[in-house]
Amino acid sequence: MTTISALEQPQDFALNRYAKGLLKPFKGKGEVLRFRDELEEECARLWQESADLANRHNKTVVQVGLFLKPHQTSGGRVRPIQWRDRGQSQMGRRLLEAVLEHGGVSQGMRRKLVDIETERVIFNAKVAAVTRQIARCNKALEEIEEIESML
Repeated sequence: MTTISALEQPQDFALNRYAKGLLKPFKGKGEVLRFRDELEEECARLWQESADLANRHNKTVVQVGLFLKPHQTSGGRVRPIQWRDRGQSQMGRRLLEAVLEHGGVSQGMRRKLVDIETERVIFNAKVAAVTRQIARCNKALEEIEEIESML
């Protein structure tokens, strides 16, 4: 089993190209639009990555009665990954914590579960950062449109 560390994440991630540029102001509406569009493309890639991540690890986590499932929140651009129980009736990290605390799983399986949870948390943080940045770009574009309409 392999997990991807934060340092091994794809280098073509949209925010990587702007890491320094985020601290500089955009020069105009076009740059904000381009950045927002690149983030939208990143969302499409992350949508598929959420399914791939869950599918890759489910053959391991099913052994302890859990599943990883992309969870669609209303209006979300990307599905964050959530822990689910075997019956799909409960979800959340507390399910994993219960297995780790009381599940009687081997030390090797515990390590795998912790590695998977680390990858899940990093993925969900990336999803949150991208979707939040898109919302901020959209707000900036609305404000630009509003002020331009006053010309």
